[in-house]
Amino acid sequence: MLKYVASFLAGVLLLMCSAGNTAVAQTSYTEVLEKRIKEEVIQYGDGIDSSIKVKVVKLEKVPKKNYYTALFTFKSNSLNYLGEASFIKKNGEYKHVDGHGYSIDKVGHTTITIDNQLYNVIYGENTEKQIGSINAELINKPIKYSIKAVDSPYFVHFQALSSSFKMKDAYPTKLTCYDQKHHEMTWDECARES
Repeated sequence: MLKYVASFLAGVLLLMCSAGNTAVAQTSYTEVLEKRIKEEVIQYGDGIDSSIKVKVVKLEKVPKKNYYTALFTFKSNSLNYLGEASFIKKNGEYKHVDGHGYSIDKVGHTTITIDNQLYNVIYGENTEKQIGSINAELINKPIKYSIKAVDSPYFVHFQALSSSFKMKDAYPTKLTCYDQKHHEMTWDECARES
C-alpha cells in the first residue's frame, strides 16, 4: 500500500513540475514578444509614451505555417489601442517580421505574405461577444467572404488569397459587422471604443 502511495505522490510531483515548466516557458515567450512589440511601437509610433505596457492578448498560428500573428493592447495618452505584429518561429524562438500595426479600432485588417502566398488578416476584440460575424469584400478584386467571430475575447482570421493577387488588390477591404442576431452593425458599434 505504501508503495502505491509513494508512486502516486511521485506522479503528482512530476505533473506539477511539468506544469510549472510549461508556465515558465509560456511566460518567457510572452514577455519576449511584449518586449519586442514595445520596442517597435515606441521606435516607430508617433507620440506614443515610452512608459506604455504592452500586453499580448492572443497568439494565432497561420494554418500549416511556422508564422504567427500576435494581438496586443496598450494604453497611451488615455487612448486604448489594439494592434497586430507578425512573428516566425525558428528553433523554438519567435523572430519579429513584417512590421506591426495598431489603432483605436477594435477590429482591424492587414495583409501578410508567407512563402509567396498573400493572406488577408482580419483581427479584433469581441470581449462582449457583440460581433456575430464579419463580411469582408475586396474592392479591387471581386472576392467576398465571411468569418464568424469566436467566443474568445480576441480573434484572428487568415484568408489565403489566390496566387494572382497582389498586395494592392487587398486594399481597400470593406468590413461589415453583424451582431449575434445577424443585424448589420455600424462601424462605431463594431469597432469603436465604447
